[in-house]
Amino acid sequence: MAMVEQALDPLENVNISAYRVLFLLLMLVRFRSLNAAELNRHLSENPGVGRAYNSETLTKYINTLREVGCEIPRSTSRNDYSYDLKKTPFPLRIDAVERDVAQKLLALLACQPDEALFSDFQGFLKQLSWYSDSACLADDNAVALLPLPALSRRAQQMREYRSYCQAAFTLDITYHADGQELRMQMEPHAVVTREQRLLLLGLDCQSQQSKSLDVDQITEVRQLPSKNRRPSSYTNITFALYGRLSKGYRLYPDEKMVYQSDKEIHIKARVRETSGLMARLLKYGAQCQILQPESMRDTIRSHISGLLHNLENPTEIRPE
Repeated sequence: MAMVEQALDPLENVNISAYRVLFLLLMLVRFRSLNAAELNRHLSENPGVGRAYNSETLTKYINTLREVGCEIPRSTSRNDYSYDLKKTPFPLRIDAVERDVAQKLLALLACQPDEALFSDFQGFLKQLSWYSDSACLADDNAVALLPLPALSRRAQQMREYRSYCQAAFTLDITYHADGQELRMQMEPHAVVTREQRLLLLGLDCQSQQSKSLDVDQITEVRQLPSKNRRPSSYTNITFALYGRLSKGYRLYPDEKMVYQSDKEIHIKARVRETSGLMARLLKYGAQCQILQPESMRDTIRSHISGLLHNLENPTEIRPE
């Protein structure tokens, strides 16, 4: 495709008819199906062409593509008088191992409570199938979705709480924590999976602090008539990794590398809720340092000071 786009750069001493044919091929690869009016719109908007053509000329260009192997059926009422490119002329080669990996990953995602992960990946494989020499990457019958009762329940919870976040109404929540039944009014922002737990992230209306609740601890939810006052906010956190950890680190979603040297890398993460990231960074020990923001550095200092205090002053264990 890059070669085709490069060939379509308006240059002097180029065969204009060949240019038009290549441009029509590029449009059909990009959109797969275009009628005569749509083809002419693209031709008119192209600085190297700048005009429309009659159906006879368009048919001549399409026939040229057919002669070199492009599968384009006749434009008839059955296909709304469109020119449909049935197969990509530049297929990606996908071997048996890669197909097997794709199917295994699809099966793995089918066993996750977040159904969007499965449907998004299946849609990607369907797109990839068209661009490749393999037509069975995303067979609808390739994965039998037979979720376990626990998985089905988790998927239902995720749908329910995501709907609360999309509706953006304040929630009156009753939940259990530390053996007590508590209540909170929360503005729901997002639902995330962390360490096998499904968490509802939002803003505590009373304290105006970001909170996360384990949905398994929630016993009752009631939507209030008031809408969220504050939109979901993100925190940008920059941290450094050193030594061996900096060599093989793989970026998480919403992370990007902003600096790299032989001895260290700097990562910028964008997160809704900081406790999960803080717990992960603490596991990296001395090979990790939080650079920004200062509030996050203070939180880490306070957490480490608390751990040191507990080690220096162990709680006395009394026999029962």
